[in-house]
Amino acid sequence: MLLFFILFLILSIPAVQTRLGRYVTDRVNADFKTDINIGRVGLQLNGDVELKEILIRDYKKDTLISVGELNSSIISFRNLYKSKLNFGDIDLQDVVFNLITYKGESDTNLDVFVAKFDSDNPRVGPSEFLFSSSDVSIEDGIFRLLDENLETPKIFEFTNLNANTTNFLINGPEVSARINKFSFKDSRGIAVKNLMANFEYTLEHMSFGDLNIETEASELKGDLRFNYNREDFKYFSDKVNVEASFRDSDISLTELNVFFDEFGTEQHANFNADFSGTLNNLVAKNLNVSTSSNTRIIGAITFENLFSKEDDSFALRGNFQNLASNYRDLTALMPRLLGNSIPTVISKVGNFKIKGTSFITTKRVEADLEIDTDLGYIKSNLELTNIDDIDNANYVGNVVLEEFNIGALINDPLVENTSLNLDVNGKGFTIENLNTEVTGDIFVLNYNHYTYRDIKLSGDLGNSIFNGILDVEDLNLQLNFNGLADFSEDLKKFDFKANVGYANLSALNFVTRDSISEFRGLVTMSAVGTTIDNAVGSINIKNTTYKNQDSNYEFQDFDIVSTFEDEERTIAINSPDIIEGSITGQFKTKDILGLVENSVGSIYTNFVPNVVDKGQYIDFRFNIYSKIAAVFYKDLTLGKNTFIEGKIETDEKGFELTFNSPEIKFKDYFANNINVNIDNSNPLYNTYIEIDSLNAGIYNASQFSLINVTRRDTLLIKTEFKGGENNKDDFQLNLFYTIDKTNKSVVGIRKSDVRFKGYNWLLNAKKDSLNKIQFDRDFKAFNIFPIRITHEDEEIVVSGAIKDSLNKSFNVDFKDVELVKITPRIDSLALRGLVNGKLDVVQNDGVYLPKSNVEISSLFVNDYDLGNLSAKIEGNNSITNYDVDVTLINDNLKSFDAKGTIDVAQKNPTIDLDVTFEEFMLDPLNPLGEGVISNIRGLVSGYANVTGSLNKPAIYGELLLDRAGLSIPYLNVDYGFDFDSKVSLRGQQFIFNDVAMTDSKYFSKGSLNGFIAHNNFSDWKLGLELTTDRLLVLNTEESEDELYYGTGFISGKAEIKGPTEQLVIKVINGRTEAGTEFFIPLNDAESFGDNSFIHFLSPEEKANRIKGEITEQIEIKGLVLDFDLNVNENATIEIVIDKEAGSTIKGRGVGGLNFLINTNGTFNMWGDFVVLEGFYNFKYGGFVEKKFKVEQGGSIVWEGEPMGAEINLKALYAGNANPSVLLDNPINQSIDVEVEIHLTGKLEQPDPQFDFRFPNVSSTVKSELEYRLSSKEERDNQALIFLMSGGFSSGVTGANFTGTISERLTGIVNNLFGTSNGNLDVGFDFEIGQDTPELQTDNKVGVTLQTKISEKILVNGKVGVPFGSASQTVISGNVQIDLLLNEDGTLRAKVFNRENSIRNFGEEIGYTQGVGLSYNVEFDSFKELLRIIFTGENRKDKNPPQQESKPKTAEEKLLPDYMMMKEE
Repeated sequence: MLLFFILFLILSIPAVQTRLGRYVTDRVNADFKTDINIGRVGLQLNGDVELKEILIRDYKKDTLISVGELNSSIISFRNLYKSKLNFGDIDLQDVVFNLITYKGESDTNLDVFVAKFDSDNPRVGPSEFLFSSSDVSIEDGIFRLLDENLETPKIFEFTNLNANTTNFLINGPEVSARINKFSFKDSRGIAVKNLMANFEYTLEHMSFGDLNIETEASELKGDLRFNYNREDFKYFSDKVNVEASFRDSDISLTELNVFFDEFGTEQHANFNADFSGTLNNLVAKNLNVSTSSNTRIIGAITFENLFSKEDDSFALRGNFQNLASNYRDLTALMPRLLGNSIPTVISKVGNFKIKGTSFITTKRVEADLEIDTDLGYIKSNLELTNIDDIDNANYVGNVVLEEFNIGALINDPLVENTSLNLDVNGKGFTIENLNTEVTGDIFVLNYNHYTYRDIKLSGDLGNSIFNGILDVEDLNLQLNFNGLADFSEDLKKFDFKANVGYANLSALNFVTRDSISEFRGLVTMSAVGTTIDNAVGSINIKNTTYKNQDSNYEFQDFDIVSTFEDEERTIAINSPDIIEGSITGQFKTKDILGLVENSVGSIYTNFVPNVVDKGQYIDFRFNIYSKIAAVFYKDLTLGKNTFIEGKIETDEKGFELTFNSPEIKFKDYFANNINVNIDNSNPLYNTYIEIDSLNAGIYNASQFSLINVTRRDTLLIKTEFKGGENNKDDFQLNLFYTIDKTNKSVVGIRKSDVRFKGYNWLLNAKKDSLNKIQFDRDFKAFNIFPIRITHEDEEIVVSGAIKDSLNKSFNVDFKDVELVKITPRIDSLALRGLVNGKLDVVQNDGVYLPKSNVEISSLFVNDYDLGNLSAKIEGNNSITNYDVDVTLINDNLKSFDAKGTIDVAQKNPTIDLDVTFEEFMLDPLNPLGEGVISNIRGLVSGYANVTGSLNKPAIYGELLLDRAGLSIPYLNVDYGFDFDSKVSLRGQQFIFNDVAMTDSKYFSKGSLNGFIAHNNFSDWKLGLELTTDRLLVLNTEESEDELYYGTGFISGKAEIKGPTEQLVIKVINGRTEAGTEFFIPLNDAESFGDNSFIHFLSPEEKANRIKGEITEQIEIKGLVLDFDLNVNENATIEIVIDKEAGSTIKGRGVGGLNFLINTNGTFNMWGDFVVLEGFYNFKYGGFVEKKFKVEQGGSIVWEGEPMGAEINLKALYAGNANPSVLLDNPINQSIDVEVEIHLTGKLEQPDPQFDFRFPNVSSTVKSELEYRLSSKEERDNQALIFLMSGGFSSGVTGANFTGTISERLTGIVNNLFGTSNGNLDVGFDFEIGQDTPELQTDNKVGVTLQTKISEKILVNGKVGVPFGSASQTVISGNVQIDLLLNEDGTLRAKVFNRENSIRNFGEEIGYTQGVGLSYNVEFDSFKELLRIIFTGENRKDKNPPQQESKPKTAEEKLLPDYMMMKEE
């Protein structure tokens, strides 16, 4: 211890310290030829060695390292002696480290210094230099990196360097340490807060393992390694290879600008990446970058010449799996580099994701990219040059767009999505700079809300220029454009042909007025000019057609030609279909409207003229044709010889205009013989207008004339016209027009006479100047000064103001005014009464503020006396709140009383009224039925509360009906409601809940449910449901041209829905009930008229109708009946074929029918009808009458048009005739004949097929007749002859017409005497004799008798007496008496007397009498006959045992008799 203390004292002596330091350094310097100096060496009490003033010079004798003070502990003095510097902890202060590469050298001074311990050392063997420390701390150090070979030698300088390392080792040329702390300030402005790494330096590499660098704004994590040869440091950026891997690092791009000044500021990037290569060829793989501006980059990027000093040598090569960003974020990331290379138009695509490759330099960009953007998909393969001005850069390549909103890109709202594939070669990325050659296809282009397809483009496209070919083969546009349209220069040029093969302008949304708008034509244009005012050239239009829903218009070829002669311009149009004429003069197009306004306004002193160029004039004349007017307005018609001519000059006095048209018609409005003349220089008048007649819809006028003249600054106007019914109204109005000092127009009323509805009224009877209307030039604001209208002691005063569409006020004062004198003529509404009071209507911000105190005494509505009406609306203490008191008193009975408040507050206007009814008369409400419902009648009592929003109040209450009812004229039915039927008021609906109703004729009943809705007592709609077991729904009679008529009773459910002007009555699953008779007359007369209401069903509509849906309402007003009926045997359907003759088909049956009928004549039927029984009565001329029996099972099927129904009926007519004319062996006897008619085809004109049956003739005669009638032609001829004449014929001359006459007489008499009980039938028979070469018979009258004396005795007979011949007294006839001898009647005894059917010429009538037995045997074979004979068993005895009859089920009861259910 004493020794150490003595040593400490010795080493504390400065001279000893200096000597010791010199000894140590001399030894090292001697061994390694270095220049190391230690000022002093000391020993501290704890044993540490203290070195001061350490200076290590490099081989240039400049400072390599200097240390102000170094404190450490020497672990081994022996090793120290052997140049193995083993230290403990080392603390260094005031360290300066200069790492210098001298001019012309490649090695740094540190390399040279370290090398002295290695190969340059004269000692044999490897370097034994060793420097180690367990812990090295540096405080306030400086590190400089200099290269004198550079233009700027100082590369960087670290100051305020503080560090701490552990396991620090210098073993010869190799250095390693664990850097725990390393902070400094870079001379370029970066302050490294800390650097941690496992550091290693060798002659081949330098690595920073587990690197973590923190700055003020960044944190870098990863591994970094530099691989080199020592001589590579001279070319560090180009030869030193970097290997780095960074994970979860956050870099401030502002700090990164210290190394590469291309990044934006205030930007951060989180990234993971693997780097390799030199700094001037740095490859970043597995790159995943997310910036603070939402840019994300996934892929690989190669940075070329990142630290090159050559101008424009930098390049970036990218291979992006996903580059997600937007223009703003991406250009903010690298403002100069990317901002100059990305077109500004990309800013409009919004967010995008890029996949592909790119190569970017300062002069060129190559990009093969797929880009998903907010606007759509882009695929581009482009090479861009001249990117210093990127918006005007050159490019060549291919562009593909898919569903891309190009309209947002070019700022055109009419353009939307497109899909295209174009090859481009040109320049410019903005509309202004665009100049490119394009070739390719536009597959889809959505323009003006229409999607165009199949467009081919080839030509030069630029800003306001196209020169090339455009082919469009779209479904709605076939267009070929070939030529030039150039707006790009001052001198505009047009030289093109546009062949429009087909253009559906309606589908293309260029024309919305017409549902069909098809254009075709060839347009050729050749013109030049700097503006429209000096354009010279022509437009030729050929082969023009236009088709709309109204017509197909063809226009003759025409030209529009603009020419100049000196300074005078002429524009001529020579279309004989559209407009023909010319305009000549010196004028500018923009000034034409101003010239007209100046000419008209010049007559007023206060008019402020438009500023126009001097010296302009226009002469014009045009003939206007009606065809073009019809194209734009189908209902607009111009009369022939309609023209307009005149002149306009800068000198307003030179304004002249003449317009003349024999007729102008628009829809139901028209004006005849219109003549307008304007002449500002005429001393007698300025304007004269004359119209022969006017129809304005609600009011008609005629003999209209208007003349005006200027007096000082006022235009005096006098107009006269007649109007009203039979032109009894007479208007003589005296007006004036001027412009006041505020430049507002004023129309005043001087004393004027009006005769209206037979009463004379005066306007401004006192002749003052206060009766006027003031308005601005935009016709938006009006001020109505009090206008007085008087008739004797009656007076009306009107005033008000209009500020805008939401703010206005009208005030009307009445004094002893008769209501009938001021109400318009309305056919369905007649009003009478005496009006007094005041009515004010104010609208404030869209909310109406009514205020009135009006009394109408003796109020009559449609001749119904309602009493005295009093209406008071007054404001209370609140500005917006009003008290309402409306009463109607009739015979001291307050039939209507409404009291409450109305609040017209702007935000929430409300109403709260209590309304009471007491026997209020419903009869005046008939006009609400719109002609569909009439005879609305009855009284109503009850109460209602009206609350809620004033704009749409809710009404709640209960009403009781008394003697109420209504009629439906079209159906000729009238219904009454039961006494005290209750109707509930809910919201804006009248609710019917099981309201009983009865028809007024047959007293059938039904029950009504549902509602009648309204929108503030307008737009009435019904939603009613009617259920009934039997109710009358049709009760019409036959009338001329009636489509149907009859009486109809139905059961089931019916819906009554729709607005009152288009009501639909729909019967759902209805059934016909007893008393139903439906007649359909077939009328041969064809009426001509307006059938625009006919609507043909499409297949889709027809399918929907089968489902019970109506897809489209017919656009007409009236009543629509939609009946879905199950027709049963209760209904009789009769089709009247010939009303005059009485021919009908009448029958009963079953089926399902749907009727669609409206009040405008539409009558359609769907469904089928199966006949159970029926007759066809054929009548002609009053004598011919044939009655066909319709066989069961026939059908009639309707598919819309009632007369177009498909018929499939078989009808049978039974008669008798002598067939001798058809036989080879004539017989002198009539036989039974049955004619079957099979009717098929259309109901209105069926196709008849005839067939004959002969039920009671011998087989020989039957076979011969069938042979004679085997051909269809012969059957048809004989059938018609038989039906017309009652006989057969061998030819036209052999026709027998006597049978028809006798049959008609027989039918008339038998109708008087016939019975139907079967026990006794007496008939009379009239037979007219025939006298033909084939047959001669007598006229004969006879009596037929059919009786059933008992169950065993039957008598049949016919007795006749000839008349009109020699044998009139002879009685002829047949009598047969049958006696039944067994139970089943097969064995009979017969007694008979018969007239001989065959006699020779000249013989008298002969008779044959006889008595006999007959036995009837039925068999199918000879074997069966023998068995019956020998066994005595007849087939009729083999009756099966009777089965017990089962009661019919409910389903079976619904079936007709000829149908039954199969038993299981």
